[in-house]
This record gives sequence, structure tokens and C-alpha cells, in this order.
Amino acid sequence: MIKLGLAARLSILLVCIGVLASGATGYSTYQANRQMLMREAQHSLLTSTQLLGQRFTAALGDVAADALVLATLPSSAPLARGDAPDPGSARLKQVFVSFMRQHPEYRQIRLISRSHFGLERVRVNRGEHDIAIVPDDDLQEKGQFPYVFDTLLASAGRVYLSPVGLEGGGGSDPDQPVVRIGTPIADAGGGNVGVLVIDVDLGRVFERIERDLPADYAVYMANEWGDFLVHPDPAQTFGFERGRRVLMQKSFPLTGSLFDGSQSNVTFTGYAHPHQPPAEVFAFVRLPYGVVDGKRFVALGLARPLSDVLAPANALGAQIVRLALISSVVAIVLAILFARALVRPLRTLAHAVTHIFDDDAMQRLPVSRSDEIGVLARCFEHMRSEIRSQVHALHARQEELTHLAGHDTLTGLPNRMRFMDQLEMSIRRAALCGERLAVLFVDLNGFKQINDQFGHSAGDAALAVVAQRLRAALRDTDIVARFGGDEFVILASDVRSPESIAATAARIQAAMEVAVPLGAQWVDVGVSIGVSEFPDDGDHARELLAKADAAMYIAKTSVGADYVRYRDRANSRANLRADSQADSQADSQADSQADSQADSHDIAPEGVADTDTPSRGDE
Repeated sequence: MIKLGLAARLSILLVCIGVLASGATGYSTYQANRQMLMREAQHSLLTSTQLLGQRFTAALGDVAADALVLATLPSSAPLARGDAPDPGSARLKQVFVSFMRQHPEYRQIRLISRSHFGLERVRVNRGEHDIAIVPDDDLQEKGQFPYVFDTLLASAGRVYLSPVGLEGGGGSDPDQPVVRIGTPIADAGGGNVGVLVIDVDLGRVFERIERDLPADYAVYMANEWGDFLVHPDPAQTFGFERGRRVLMQKSFPLTGSLFDGSQSNVTFTGYAHPHQPPAEVFAFVRLPYGVVDGKRFVALGLARPLSDVLAPANALGAQIVRLALISSVVAIVLAILFARALVRPLRTLAHAVTHIFDDDAMQRLPVSRSDEIGVLARCFEHMRSEIRSQVHALHARQEELTHLAGHDTLTGLPNRMRFMDQLEMSIRRAALCGERLAVLFVDLNGFKQINDQFGHSAGDAALAVVAQRLRAALRDTDIVARFGGDEFVILASDVRSPESIAATAARIQAAMEVAVPLGAQWVDVGVSIGVSEFPDDGDHARELLAKADAAMYIAKTSVGADYVRYRDRANSRANLRADSQADSQADSQADSQADSQADSHDIAPEGVADTDTPSRGDE
């Protein structure tokens, strides 16, 4: 039997050490990178879920705001009381129709009287092809439904939010998830005389708020009992409507803590179907349900395929394997040829392999030697550099994702969330220093025509040009952000006078006077600007933004008024209100005489103008 000599044994031993060290280092690096990516994916997914929840809550809040506006229209209370004649009923119906046209997610708007067992006074339906006003003969009594009698028990200005249920549209229209939002209609004495109810198609609401999510994200939502309301598989939703219940806490046991209230969010890695691949990363949050009081909530979640999360780790693992194989081959050759000479240097190499991220250990490698030992040392140094470069690339990607979370991908401008944070900080700083701020809400005129005529890619190009011009027209201290669609918002700091605001608006309008190039075409893009000021118009970011938006709408609907200050509009409204009060006193006696001559059938005279003023939805 041939005995191996010391050199052979040393060669075998050193080869094993080198291979095992390279493999262990590569494996530990791969596992560490894999765990880091999974933690980062869970955190990013949780942030996206919370943002989706905020958008869902804001969408329901917008519907509630519309309901409050419609309930407080001057014609709503008389019509709910059943006063006849009611000259404003025809105009009120047209206002409802206008709201339906502006909001595709609205399925139905109803005005229901407290009297006559909850008789409907006005009902506007969204049909299969058009919006229809239901004839008076087809109106029904709805007093037995919770959305009527629960809403009547609420005080004026409160909002009722019904549980989510299925409702069919008739014909070929399948059942859709619907939520009803109602608010009481109060008369001059403060008593509730009826309710205003809006039926909302949640499917359309989620289609709108999910547009910014990546295509591979899956959305889940369950009610406070755990029944799925939104699921990638429609067959799993609304089981309680079909005679079988499919619960989130049974499909995903870790979400049970959301329903017992012990946790507000959970993240984990698992399977959408029990023990059936592919694996996914999940994030769920407990979300208060809408804008009502109480303990009602929904559970909202997002899922992302684990394979997409670990794709960079798999690429790094393949690179590590290749480098480890190369290093192993070099170690075997050098160990066989120079075992005795390599006894001492290989100890240094083995130490360096087991401490691949230790800079001191790598500095002791004999990389300056010109023989095989130097080659081996340089190979290990190259492997270390490759691994570190991969790790740095992953960190760079992480920073890029962090940047994208706060900026618009098309224009590079700050997005809504980042702008609101900057506005809040600027308001606090201005309040301490006694400075003035201005918020300019900029909306493009005719942008829809650009999309319709030239396509959405041309619209994106036009938005990018507009963003560049806005940045160039503003001061370095001003902040411009894209809020979505063709809307931009500007924060002008240290505003000393209304003239400086007018100068800023003039620079913006001047920048937009030059036509925008779209390939071989040149298109004129005008802007409408609304301005609110701190502290005159409010001391909160949302209040300033809402008033700037309102002023922009006035500028957009007024002839020759491309720029409107909310302060100027408020002052003019106060003057008009004082004049109208004097005119109404002079006309009151004539109106009473005209009313006394009405016939016994109380038929409303034709041509009586309605004073209802629709909100921005009538645009």
C-alpha cells in the first residue's frame, strides 16, 4: 500500500481547506444577501400596503365629501320633506346626473325622505349604456334598510358607511362589490328629514388606486370578520353571499393577530394556497374602515412573488459558484506542484479565505509575488472584489428604490407624498419665523385632447417638457411636484407680497406660451393656476392644497382668468353675499304674493331658477 507523503497530504489538506473555505464564504454571503433582500422586500411591501390603504381611505373620504355637498344643497331639504311644488327638483336631478358622469365608480345616487316609510324622492342609476333618472312612479320605499334608518339616527354632517356587499347591475352585468355611503339631510331647524345615499362600485375604486402598483403585485382585502372582499381569485371573494365563507385568517393564519387587535400589521413569506408553490412575500395591515367612528375595520394586504425578490440573490449565487470553482481548480494545481513551498503561505491564504471581508487579512496576501502563490492570492482578491461589487450594486439598487418611492418616475419631480411632507415642514418653519408661503395648483388645459389625438406616449412626453419648464421658471428655493395626471403643485417660500405671487404665476404662464414639440407636431399647452397663501388661507397642508385646488378650478372655468388667488375669490364672494341679502329682502314681499296665487294642486311654475351650486364634480 502506497503511503502518501507529507507534500501529498499537505496538498490534499490545503486543497480541502481552500475549497471548503471558498464554499463556506460564498454560501454565507449568499444566505446573508438572501435574508437581506427578503427583509427589505417585506418592509417595502408593507410600505406599499400602507400607502394603498391611505389611498383607499382617501377615496371613500372623497365620496363622503360629495355626499355631504349634495345633502346640503338648498333643494335637498325641501324635496326630502316632500314640499310641493319644489322648483329645484329638476335642477337637483341634473346635479346628481353630473356627479354620476364625473365619477364612473358611482352606481347610484338617491335622495330618500324620512316620511312615507323612507320613500325615494330622487334616484339616478348608472345603466349598462347611460345614466338614467328613475321616473317618480318607479320610486320605492327604503325605510326598512340599515343605510336609511341608521343614517337618520346620525347627526347632521356625519357619514354612514355600509358593509361591503355584492350587487348586480342587471342584464349581463355581473355582481360587483358595492359600499353605500349616506349622510342625513337636515332642515333649517336641525331635524333630519331624509338621507342622501351614494352606491359606490369598489371594483372601479380599486382599479383606480392600483394603477401605480407593479403588475406582479396581488391585492387582498377582508372585512372585520375575515371574509375576503378582494382576492386574486374571484371565486374566493364574498363567500358569505354564496353560502360558504372563505376567511383570511384561515387562508393566512398569521393574519389572525389583525382581527383580534393584537397587531396592526404583519409580514411573512408563504403560499397563496396551502403548501402549493410558488412562494410569495405578504404584507397585511389593519385599516380603519372609511371615515366613520367606531371599531370597524378592513384587513388590506399585498403579495409579491418570492422569485422576483430573490432574483438578484440568485444571480450573485451563480457568480459566487463560478468564482469558487475557479479558486478551487487553482488551489489544486498549486497544492500538487508546490506543496512544500506553500506550507507557510497557504496558511495565510486559508486565513484570508475564512475572513473574506476582513481588510487586514486581505492586505497580508502575497499578491505581489510572480509565482503560483501570487496567482492564487490574486484570485482570492478578485473573488472578494467581485462579491463586494455585487453587494454594492444591491445597495445602490436599494437606494434607487428609496428615491423612486418619493419621486415621480416620468418627470423626476417629487410625488404627492414627498411634497406633502415638505409642505408640512415648510409651514412649521414659516410659522416659527413669521414668513409667508404660497401654494400654486397648476393644471394643464386641453391635456386630454393631447392624449386622445397623439396617444399616451405623446402625453407623457408633454408632461416631461412641462416639468422641465416649470423647474426652469421657478426660483431655486421653490418646490414643484407632480400630483398625478396633468396636475402640478408648487410651493413658493418667503412670499413677501401678492405681486411676487403674480410674478411667479406670470413666469409659469410665459414658460407655457411656447408650444410643446411632439415629434413633428407643435401643440399649445396652457395652464390654469390657483393660489392659496399661508397663513391667510389656512395653517395646514391639506387645507392650503384644497383651497389652491378650488381657486384653480375657478380659473379653469372662468373666461380670461388663468390665475386666481383664493383670497381674492373669498373677498369677492363676501361682497356678493352682502348685495344679495339686500336684494332678497326687497323681493320677499313680491314672492309671498306670487305664492298665495298658486292653484290648489300646487303645481310648480316653470322657469324657476335653482340656486344649487355643484361642486368640482360638475366640471
